Amino acid sequence: MNYNSSSNSLDKQDISDNTNNINTNNNNSNNNNNNNDSLNHSHRNKSTNSLTHSGAHIPKQTSFQDFNQAHYNGINPFSDTNSYNNGASGSGGNPLSKSGNSLRKSRSDLHQEIELGSSHSNLKKSRSMESVDVITEPQIPLYYSMVKEKERQREVKLRKRIKNKFKRNKNQTTATTSIPDATSVEIEPTSAEDLEKKKKQKDLATQTSDELTHDHQIPLEELEVKLKTSINFNDPKHSQGLTRQFAAERLETDGKNALTPQKPVPKWIKYLKEFLGLFPLMLEVGGILSIIAYAIDTSKGEDNLYLGIILWIVVFLTCTFSYIQNSKSSGVMEGFKKLAPSSTKVLRDGNLIEIDSEDLVVGDIVIVRAGDKVPADLRVVLSHHFKVDNSSLTGETEPQTRSVTCTDENPLETQNLVFYGTLACQGDCVGVVIATGDRTVIGKIATLASKSKAQSTPMKDEIENFIKIISLVAFGLGAVFLAIGFGRKVEWILVIIYTIGIVVSQVPEALLPTLTVTLNLTAKRMAKKNVLVKNLLTVETLGSTTTIASDKTGTLTQNIMTVVHLWYDNSIYSCNSLTSSNCFNSQSPTFQKLYQVAALCNRTVFDKSEDQEDIPIQHRKTIGDASESALLKFTHQVQNVEEYRNQYPKYFEIPFNSVNKWQMSVHTEGDDGNFFLVMKGAPERIINMCDRILIEGQEQTLDEKYLTSFQTSYEHLAGKGERALGLAFLPLDPDQYPKDYIFDAEEKNFPTSKLIFVGLTALMDPPRPGVPEAIKTCKEAGIRVMMVTGDHPLTATSIAKQVGIIETDETLNDIAKREGIEVLDMDFSRGSSIVIPGSQLDDLTHEHWDKILSLRQIVFARTSPEQKLIIVEKCQKRGDIVAVTGDGVNDSPALKKSDLGCAMGITGSDVAKEAASVVLLDDNFASIVNGVEEGRIIFDKLKKSIAYTLSSNIPEAIPFFCFFVLQMPVALSGILILCIDLGTDLIPVISYAYEESETDLMKRKPRNVKKDKLVSLRLAIFSYLWLGIIQCSAGLLNYFILFKDYGYSASELFNVSSTYFIEKAEDYGGHDWRKQLVILNEAQTAYFVAIVITRIGAALSCKTRIVSIFQQGFGNMVFNFGIFSMLAVALFIVHVPGVRVFFGCTIIPYKFWLIPIPFAVFLVCANELRLYLLRTYPKSKFAKYACW
Repeated sequence: MNYNSSSNSLDKQDISDNTNNINTNNNNSNNNNNNNDSLNHSHRNKSTNSLTHSGAHIPKQTSFQDFNQAHYNGINPFSDTNSYNNGASGSGGNPLSKSGNSLRKSRSDLHQEIELGSSHSNLKKSRSMESVDVITEPQIPLYYSMVKEKERQREVKLRKRIKNKFKRNKNQTTATTSIPDATSVEIEPTSAEDLEKKKKQKDLATQTSDELTHDHQIPLEELEVKLKTSINFNDPKHSQGLTRQFAAERLETDGKNALTPQKPVPKWIKYLKEFLGLFPLMLEVGGILSIIAYAIDTSKGEDNLYLGIILWIVVFLTCTFSYIQNSKSSGVMEGFKKLAPSSTKVLRDGNLIEIDSEDLVVGDIVIVRAGDKVPADLRVVLSHHFKVDNSSLTGETEPQTRSVTCTDENPLETQNLVFYGTLACQGDCVGVVIATGDRTVIGKIATLASKSKAQSTPMKDEIENFIKIISLVAFGLGAVFLAIGFGRKVEWILVIIYTIGIVVSQVPEALLPTLTVTLNLTAKRMAKKNVLVKNLLTVETLGSTTTIASDKTGTLTQNIMTVVHLWYDNSIYSCNSLTSSNCFNSQSPTFQKLYQVAALCNRTVFDKSEDQEDIPIQHRKTIGDASESALLKFTHQVQNVEEYRNQYPKYFEIPFNSVNKWQMSVHTEGDDGNFFLVMKGAPERIINMCDRILIEGQEQTLDEKYLTSFQTSYEHLAGKGERALGLAFLPLDPDQYPKDYIFDAEEKNFPTSKLIFVGLTALMDPPRPGVPEAIKTCKEAGIRVMMVTGDHPLTATSIAKQVGIIETDETLNDIAKREGIEVLDMDFSRGSSIVIPGSQLDDLTHEHWDKILSLRQIVFARTSPEQKLIIVEKCQKRGDIVAVTGDGVNDSPALKKSDLGCAMGITGSDVAKEAASVVLLDDNFASIVNGVEEGRIIFDKLKKSIAYTLSSNIPEAIPFFCFFVLQMPVALSGILILCIDLGTDLIPVISYAYEESETDLMKRKPRNVKKDKLVSLRLAIFSYLWLGIIQCSAGLLNYFILFKDYGYSASELFNVSSTYFIEKAEDYGGHDWRKQLVILNEAQTAYFVAIVITRIGAALSCKTRIVSIFQQGFGNMVFNFGIFSMLAVALFIVHVPGVRVFFGCTIIPYKFWLIPIPFAVFLVCANELRLYLLRTYPKSKFAKYACW
């Protein structure tokens, strides 16, 4: 057997996802004469590197072809029953030949037969075997080879610098080190002095932890020297490995094979931080100032004492509530630690031992079997049908083949590396540890995630900006009135007390509890819609999102391989694997034969360890390969597979392997029926074994017409990113294959030609139900959805078109390919969609990024975690609010860096959930639409709450202005200000949280966070100059009318506050000082009542921003209750004995309750007119300035 033509084929089981198969085989066939040179110069000449890159050190006396021949003929190097012969090639011995005679069985010896697979399999195997020699028929070129994109550009500046540094390190090492014998490496003794030096400076194997690894590219002999270990290249399973002493020294030098945990923040510090927010600080300062005012004059400052205490109670309650809501752990590292396996098998001093995985060190020889988690980053030394599940790391759904061959410069792409925390799902391997702990790929991703600072949310920025404005206004007014007070020679104690009152009056005391309650209510409502919010302030971010960067696997798709198309009878049929309704005819004779092959030529079974009868078939657990699981679930929906298999006992089988690229089994019809053969595998291999094709149940000659139809259909399905499998069968002649016939894999005494081709099954990880509709809704809402995945560009493009991310038939890539130019050199106005592979990201200029991100339909494929982070940062620099969705480890850095990270709750890794600020509990991308709507609603709600809250500042500040400037008796006391802010206003302002959305919310574009602020100038004008002035006018009218009833005209109230209406003042207007104080109390009560009544009109004016309140309706019962509560609280304060004395109020005539009503009605009517004009003329100048 030719090594070059077979060894590379071994590593390429995936038919549709691997684009290098044909090219590799072609290169190998051209380089057969260069094998000897490649042993010594493979790292210099990549065109002849196939042998050396496989990593095997070949002694002169051993035939490497014999080694591979035995390996591929089904001998498991990991089996303890294998006997190995390391004799000279002159003896003709195979170093891995299996001793003993072949075991022959017949149907009469059923009690001696061996069952393969799980306990549920009915396979009866007549001879132990794994594979047969590679079939040498010419191949039909794979479609992925035909559409392979240009060679990736990987020599960028950073990597060149790393390579140069590595070369310098290697030269320093090789200058003093000679290559040892192939079978062992002598480990140099280590003195105490040497150990101290190693503690100060790590050895070559671990000193460049932050750099990209290149250990997969150098020959294993050099790696053996670099890592100071001992590998037996003839039989890696019996390598010497490290000595225990040296391993202990290296463990002490390098540290544990574990990820460095983040230092947790104590809970009491987290709790205290809640009190240090700008909003709580503002209230705390107001409370302190109020207590200071009381301390200055205890006889006149009782109101301030109560105000200060209540403000601190509000702060304590809201901060405690906020802490409880935000107390979920944010330790990203905890999720990473769960990826680590607990123990592993390692070779030390030539002995196979089991140790804690944390005690692994660089240079250890590790054995990994199916079902194990990979304990560290490993370079594969020997593999036996080894596959790993990299879906959480790279996003690839299909298990990835791993072998000794270096197939790519990119460590994440090459086949000879396996990574820490991934799952071995098939076969076995021997590997040497090249990185541990934080130096592994997972460790570097963890470092990225922990170092990525969580992005400040737009809501947090808005609130901080609002607090700064309010603080500036409050303290600015306080300073002005303080200067005026001393300038007008007002008693200094009153100046201080009332200045503090002015400052406190501008503090929106009710807004902090309102904000907390509103966010919490929205978070609970979103949880009912399967959107879990971990940080309350991120709720609104979804509503502001302009770009959603979504992962593919597990987010847009189901992360379940599924049969999506069938090709038979010269037609392509669609399959819906989620239901039993499909487009194909299950009664068709050709389909029934296709069903037979798919059901019988299949080793996968349902997992019987738990009851799955009530679970949908597509979501049931299986034991076996992902592709066969898809076929099993598909066939089981048509008919019970277990019962069907019992009708056709399996007598002989050759499992799928990467050499043959097909799987075959022989069955009988019942226990005594005739033999028939079924086969499935790579379509180009299966079709070459056939000379007939089944059309409408009849055998037809496989002529050029049918071959063309096959090739066209195959390319069509592959172009959609689907993995096709060919199916064939052959009834065996009972004369040639009687009932007692013994099939033998080594003798190949079964037919592999002149079969009957049945058709194709096309497999894919299908989109989740509801995703296309959700993406369409997002686009209607002005949100761009782009895909950022680690999967192949063709697969990514296909899914993007299916879910609606790409809506054009032809992308810019297709146009560029047709015209033979680089896609980045094109005029981007010629198209609206583009697919960018990760290999091009490092070379993109700022101009390129601007051109790409200006498009609305974008797919980034084959991206690494670092590149996902770069994509998010580039979008943010353009001013986008970016939401990232993902479920894998590779998504976590981008999830944390984004403005809003959305992780999948069911299939998502713990790492992704911890890094994200939002978790989609049902793993449904469509849930994001609910989140966007709730996020936009909450922005509207908070805007309404703020508009209503700020409208009380003017009527609360004007009385102090009149006191200082006009020296009028103060119209509103500090305690009554508190009654308004935390009494009558509290329920109405919270009730906006229960308001339903206005009808046009999801038709609006996302708000521009730079222009559309939570508190804008237009909102301030509406609240202060419109609502505030009207309320103040009603209050002053009541105030002056009441004084008029006692004989005081308005002019008589100017310049009297320093001499009258105070204790022991002279008589004024015929009233002594006691009566003057009673009149003042009545005037303050009248002013207070007027403010409360007109604020009902203000509350109704803030109920909607666009639609009429009558269109919106009055279904918000909390708001309705809040309106009545305003009157109830005012009546309670004014009329209940004892209470009115405490608040400085008194009973007033009811005409003062009626006078403000026209003002409230006027506010509502004027606002309805404003809203009507806004709806009628939405693009007018009036709308530009009147819409807040």
